Amino acid sequence: MNATTLKYYSFLLLLVAGNLPSFGQRKGFDNLTHFDDRKLHFGFYLGVNTMDYRLSNFNDIHENPVVKQQMALNNPNFSPATLADKYRGKYSYAAEVYQIMPGFTVGGVINARLGRDFDLRFTPGMSLGNRHFKFIGVNASETQGDSITYLFTPSAYVDLPLGIRYKGFRHRNLRPYIYAGAAYRQDLENKSKSESVVHLRRGGGYAELALGLDSYLEYFRFTAEFRFSYGLNNLIRHDIGPDHIPYYGYIFKEINSNIFTLIFYFE
Repeated sequence: MNATTLKYYSFLLLLVAGNLPSFGQRKGFDNLTHFDDRKLHFGFYLGVNTMDYRLSNFNDIHENPVVKQQMALNNPNFSPATLADKYRGKYSYAAEVYQIMPGFTVGGVINARLGRDFDLRFTPGMSLGNRHFKFIGVNASETQGDSITYLFTPSAYVDLPLGIRYKGFRHRNLRPYIYAGAAYRQDLENKSKSESVVHLRRGGGYAELALGLDSYLEYFRFTAEFRFSYGLNNLIRHDIGPDHIPYYGYIFKEINSNIFTLIFYFE
């Protein structure tokens, strides 16, 4: 996530939180005073997200062990120079994510009270978003400069997050909290186009951390939360030979997912 996007989310969260007291409570009254005493309650949420990747690249694609293995099998006289000749010198590539764009998140809430200060929360849902790859290649045999290739990778995740909230003291109709948990996500998006360049695993685990503010309105509890999901799995998989995808698809050493989500709960 770039600095501009982070500032945008922070500003939006502060704006929502700052205006809640003006429309969320009757002057001089504490709303829903027994709401947190419920053993179990339900709700739903809406949100906006941005999806990003943490990338680690090989310096040259001939450092990829899959490429070296496949080339050695097909050519007993294999060498890095052989690979350079095969790809006309274009074997020095780097990849990055660019143009991070907002997506949409929706789901439900199952909240179980563990004690005065702790809740167990299961928040299944779906997140729609996309990422853009930018491949920058240096042609070793020519001098006309870098070449650039783009790849669009949409995602439609089924989200299965489970975590614990630690709640601070309630002040009138506001109560801050922190959240820590884990999630499993499965991507349902058709990857036929992106898999012509890079093969990614569809499922993976995430560690999650969030900060939020509960606002007790007259008839329901409204919550604004900023959540960071840190992907734990290396998503890249090279399971076919280099003749089946472009050479720059083998530049990746490791790809991990990050998801930033601004969530609004209604409970």
